[in-house]
Amino acid sequence: MDSKDFDLNSLLILHAVIECGSVTAAAKKMAMSPSSVTYAINKIRRSTMNPIFTRTKNGITPTTLALELNQRYTKAIALINDGLEFSSGCKESEVSRNIIISTYNFFEYWLCHYVTNTENRISNFCLNFVDYPISRETRISKLRNHEVDFDIGGLLPNDASIVAHKLCSSRFKALVSINHPTIHDKLTLDDWNKNKHIKWMQKSDEAMVHDGDANLVDELHNRVVAVKSTNSLNSLMICSESDYIMLVPEYLADFLKENFSVKVFDLPFETTMTSALYVHFHRSAKRKEFVNASLDTLINMVSENNKSNSSLKTETI
Repeated sequence: MDSKDFDLNSLLILHAVIECGSVTAAAKKMAMSPSSVTYAINKIRRSTMNPIFTRTKNGITPTTLALELNQRYTKAIALINDGLEFSSGCKESEVSRNIIISTYNFFEYWLCHYVTNTENRISNFCLNFVDYPISRETRISKLRNHEVDFDIGGLLPNDASIVAHKLCSSRFKALVSINHPTIHDKLTLDDWNKNKHIKWMQKSDEAMVHDGDANLVDELHNRVVAVKSTNSLNSLMICSESDYIMLVPEYLADFLKENFSVKVFDLPFETTMTSALYVHFHRSAKRKEFVNASLDTLINMVSENNKSNSSLKTETI
């Protein structure tokens, strides 16, 4: 970063644009011309050599870098206003960094639960979860533009700017409520066929998450589905409070049994269908401390939850 081209006034203008949501509104608030506001934002962009805002159909959206700079600016101003010295030698824990994560609802819950209840390397960071995009193209775009730090979900197509790390893969299990009236110690094929099912509907681009023979197995293709939901956590909650059966990846089984009123069974038929979970991040951030800390936490979370399952593996692509 070139310090001679980077000043506190530029950060003040950045703060105003983020708060107001547009260059025009920020210029009006600060009694400046829109071109002067744009000039200040471009100074930051040139100094950091990274985009500061991205354009969407609803206007402009601050990137991860912009949010971090704004957070540090507001903390610095607060310290100055309180008559305290803001030292450039502050510890990372004193200037908490936002980690922006785009993922499934169930993984958001799982990660929050793990971070809250264990000692880990990201306890001093703020986890900022955002909506999971509807397409692979949007997921890639958000990573390229530094709008998110991590994308956790199905494997994205190869991209030179993105690193993919496989967190785990496993076969599927059947999930039912612990209070199910007819399914007790074993799930039979008759149980599978007679009971209704709830189905987590993934985005069309996420079909690649399910590898194997899912479309060829009659028991999967012909099951009676009573509820479909694109919200994974909502699907899990409904299953735990109803008589429906739900397919879940085996890597989730132990966590679900410990935290929901459910029980998990082997499928009563043969299938090679598997589910894989990947974490993606921008290649330029590969050596950053928060990325390594986050990866360690994610890997530990998955491995600790699945110590009894030796088939779960992680790898970097």
